[in-house]
Amino acid sequence: MTLHTRNELIQFGAGAWIPEVQSLSFFVEIGPLVAALLVAGRVGAGMGASLAEMRATEQIDAIEALSVDSFKLLVVPRVVACFLALPLLTTFMDFCGVISGFLSEHFLSHISFQLYMARAFRDMEWSNFIPPTLKTAIFGFIIGAVSCFCGYTTNEGAEGVRRAATNSVVMSSLLVIATDVILVKMIFFMFPESAI
Repeated sequence: MTLHTRNELIQFGAGAWIPEVQSLSFFVEIGPLVAALLVAGRVGAGMGASLAEMRATEQIDAIEALSVDSFKLLVVPRVVACFLALPLLTTFMDFCGVISGFLSEHFLSHISFQLYMARAFRDMEWSNFIPPTLKTAIFGFIIGAVSCFCGYTTNEGAEGVRRAATNSVVMSSLLVIATDVILVKMIFFMFPESAI
């Protein structure tokens, strides 16, 4: 992002705004969305495939034969884990983005770490950080629920494992993007000061 926006901002005399533009864009949109899509691609496919494999090898049927609720045992912990882990992963990704933005800008303009951070967080408020990070909990719920649904309900044997993994990634990614559009509008409506 630094490489793409730097020349345009300098051309308009806004070189001092580069750190702030980077941090705001990471915290408000890029970090939450990219983290959710990465989790959907990696974790979603894994959850869908593992549950589909358990269904294909009749492990879920064996659990239910023991009078254990397989849904509570296999699905609920995965959904809760995604719900809780995604905001933490997003926070980590946001700060990694800011640090890598600093490194990129430092090599191009030799800006100091203190000056970069002062500019990056100059106009940053909690309303720019907390609502976008909390919306990733909803993304985590969507990813966990969709991936578990695709794996848990498959009934196609070994072929269903591949299809469940693919469907988990595609459906959860599309739902995350669609939900992001709705949540961004809601956040800007409820927290107008967070609009950039």
